[in-house]
Amino acid sequence: MTVPVILKFWLFIIFIIPSILCSIFYLHYFLIHRTFRQSLHNHVIILILSFGLIYMITDIIWYIHYYRTNAPLVSTPMFCQIWAYIDIAGFVSIIMLTAWASIERHILIFHPNLFSTKLKRLIFHYLPLIISSIYPLIFFFIIFFILPCDIPVDYTAETCALGFCTSTHPVLAIWDSWADNIIPIFTIVIFSIALIGRIWYSKYRMGQRFQWRNYKKMAFQLLSISFLYFFICWPSTILYTAYTFGLSYDVGLDYFINSFYFSYFITLLTPFVSIVALPELREKFQPLLRFYRRQRHTVAPETIAMNRSNDRRTAGRTDKGDGTEVCVCCNISCGVSIVSQNRNIKKYPKTYSRAGVEHTSEITSVLGKVDEETKQDLSRKFNTIH
Repeated sequence: MTVPVILKFWLFIIFIIPSILCSIFYLHYFLIHRTFRQSLHNHVIILILSFGLIYMITDIIWYIHYYRTNAPLVSTPMFCQIWAYIDIAGFVSIIMLTAWASIERHILIFHPNLFSTKLKRLIFHYLPLIISSIYPLIFFFIIFFILPCDIPVDYTAETCALGFCTSTHPVLAIWDSWADNIIPIFTIVIFSIALIGRIWYSKYRMGQRFQWRNYKKMAFQLLSISFLYFFICWPSTILYTAYTFGLSYDVGLDYFINSFYFSYFITLLTPFVSIVALPELREKFQPLLRFYRRQRHTVAPETIAMNRSNDRRTAGRTDKGDGTEVCVCCNISCGVSIVSQNRNIKKYPKTYSRAGVEHTSEITSVLGKVDEETKQDLSRKFNTIH
């Protein structure tokens, strides 16, 4: 039994907007902070989320429109070619980058000397990232826009049925099956499991010689993404591999067909697990939550002690009751000290030279939000003084 179209539509609707917002937040945070932007282990994650963001605002949104109307966004052969191209090339690029990330984590943790020079970083870091990003775009551009495709355009099918163009050339179809699907998925799962094993061995068998704290973040960051592939793509990849070796398509065919739809949730869920895996990003959400929980502070002045000195009348200090002290003055220059709950004092010099009601209004403007009863009380006190 295949997933109903209406369910596909609503599942995409539920996840697409939060996923796009998380991707933008993640990329903004990592690109504006120089430390995170220059960290080698963050480069591949930035690329994965960048490809994923483009993939969501194009391919997945086009799928949402298709599930709603049973027709492509634009019913032209060119749009169908572009849709099929982005659908396959974008997904393979993300898989390739994740596969390389699962390999690179071993190098970063256990062989960091391979990144010690610019030449080594070019060979073992930047070059694999470039190849993983560009190869799928070039390969599928040749298939969809250069080589002929005998598949007729069907505007009632997903990607107008042009996604099957990858199977019209036998040699390229075999290469695509193994190099672009089976091997990358196996690489992600195997190297991620191996990373857990190596970390466990190094931590508990090598003792202090292995500094786990230095590598915990980058390991957890990758493993969180790898678990998505393990639960979503790994079973269908095993089944697809069995099909290539002669297993009957009657075995698990419905599950295999549904797995194509659920594979899109790797892109939709990657931003969430990426943020959860990094404590720095989790902390960024806390101010947003505290913004709606800010406490309101009220001003409650106490009795003002008056004294005379050389015919200059001065006022004492009032205590709000919550640790905030305000110095209220008449006809002299003074300072208003605002003491926050953490007792950090900041000085804001103010000069008051006028008397009467006008003077009182200046004081109340410094005190902030004061209720009407307090204003009248202050007015009576200063009118009595003057």
